[in-house]
Amino acid sequence: LVANEGEPNDDYSIDPEGSISVIDVSTPSAPVARSAGFAAFNGQEKALRAQGVRIYGPGASAAQDFEPEYIAVSADGATAWATLQENNALARIDVATATVEAILPLGDKDHGLDANALDASDDDKKAVIQAWPGVRGLYLPDAIASYTHQGRTLLVTANEGDARTWGEGDDAYWDGDASKGFVEEFRVKHLTNAKGWSGRKGDDLPPQLDALADGGLLDPTVFAYCGAVAGSPGQCRDDDQLGRLNITWTMGYRQDADGRPILFDTAGNENPAGTRLMYDTLYAFGGRSFSIRDEDGKLVWDSGAEIERFLASDECKLGAARNLPCADWFNANHEEGDTLDNRSDNKGPEPEGVALGRIGDKTFAFVGLERMGGVLVYDITDPQAPTRVDYLNPREDWTTEDPATVLANVGDLGPEGLHFIPAKDSPNAKPLLLVGNEVSGTTAVYQLNLSY
Repeated sequence: LVANEGEPNDDYSIDPEGSISVIDVSTPSAPVARSAGFAAFNGQEKALRAQGVRIYGPGASAAQDFEPEYIAVSADGATAWATLQENNALARIDVATATVEAILPLGDKDHGLDANALDASDDDKKAVIQAWPGVRGLYLPDAIASYTHQGRTLLVTANEGDARTWGEGDDAYWDGDASKGFVEEFRVKHLTNAKGWSGRKGDDLPPQLDALADGGLLDPTVFAYCGAVAGSPGQCRDDDQLGRLNITWTMGYRQDADGRPILFDTAGNENPAGTRLMYDTLYAFGGRSFSIRDEDGKLVWDSGAEIERFLASDECKLGAARNLPCADWFNANHEEGDTLDNRSDNKGPEPEGVALGRIGDKTFAFVGLERMGGVLVYDITDPQAPTRVDYLNPREDWTTEDPATVLANVGDLGPEGLHFIPAKDSPNAKPLLLVGNEVSGTTAVYQLNLSY
C-alpha cells in the first residue's frame, strides 16, 4: 500500500488528487496497481466540513484537498487507514476492492483543560505549561500504526500538526497577490491587534485573510481570563500570554450558515458594515501528543500534556549517559543548539513518527519527536492506561548555536521514520528499533535490552 499525497505546487495552479495505491506484488515481475481515490467525495465538501473535516485549499475539491500521509493495516490485511494530515481526518480503505469506504474526522483537543495544558510562548525561555481556555488543538497526525487488542483493531497516531504554508517564499504573495500561494499560519498577537492587521502587509499577512476583513477580535466571554474585553484583546495578545502562539486563521471565527464571516465593528458589536472577524476559538496546530483510536477514528486515549510535562521535569534526561537535564533544552529546535523554548509557540516537541512492537505479552509504542529529538517508549498494552517506560535521546551537544556545527557533530537529529524488528527476525536475536533521522541524515539502530 502506498500513500500518494498529491501536494499542490506553491501557487495552487496545480493540485493533484490524493490517493492510496494497492499494489499486488504476488508476481514480482508483473505488479498490478489499483488506485483508491477520493473522487466519490466530490460534491460532499459542505457535509464533510460540517462533520469536522478540513477542506480548505484554494479552489480544491475534496479529492484534491485530501492528502494521504501514512498508512496502517489491520492484522487480517482487509482494512487500511491513511492519515489525511492537513484535513485532520483518516481515510478508511477496503483493501480487497481498493476503495475508500469513509472519511473519519478526528476532532480537536481542549487546551482549556489542565490535562491538555501547553506552553504557548517561546518568549520567556522557560517551560510554562498551563491551560488556555478557548484554545483547541487540531491533531493533524502524521504517522499511524495499528495493533490488535481484545479482538479489535486500534490505531496509534503521532499528532505532529502540519499547516499549509504554500508560497511563503514568494514576496509577491506577501505583497498581496493571493494567486501566488496559501499560508494559514498567523500569530495571535497579529490576528487580534486593535489597529487591525494592515501593518503586517508585505511581511506575514496572508492575502486570503486580508480579503475577509481588516482585523480580528477575541470573544470577551471566552477570553476574559487573559483580559479580553469588547473591542480589545487586552493582555491576551501579550508575548507571555497567547500572543506568540501560531494558529490557523481559517477556523474559529463566527460564520453564517453558508460559511461567510459575520462581521463586527471595532467596538465589538455585530455589524454588517463592520471590518472585524470575531474569534470564539483559536485553533493551534498539532496535539503535542500521541493518540490511540478505534477503527472508526474515535478517541480511546490521548497523552494530553504528558509529553511536554515530562520534557520539563527533573526526571527527563538527555545524552548517551542520560546526564543532561531535558528541562534545560525544553522544546528546543533540532537544527541548532541553544534554542530553549524555541518551538513552544509552534507545535512543541512535534511527535511525528510512530512504530509498534510486540514483545512477550506486551505492546510498546515508539514515538519519535521531530523537534526535541529522541524516541519516547510507552507500554500501550492497556489502551486505556498507557505508561511511559523510557526516553532515548543520545544528542550530546545542546549549546552550539551554529547549525552547521551541530549538524556535523551532534549525531542523530529529527527522527522521521521508525521501524521495529522483533527478536525472531533480528540478526542478533534481540528486538531492534530502526530510526531514520531526516535532519542529520543518519540511521540509528537501537537494541532493546529488557528484563522481566
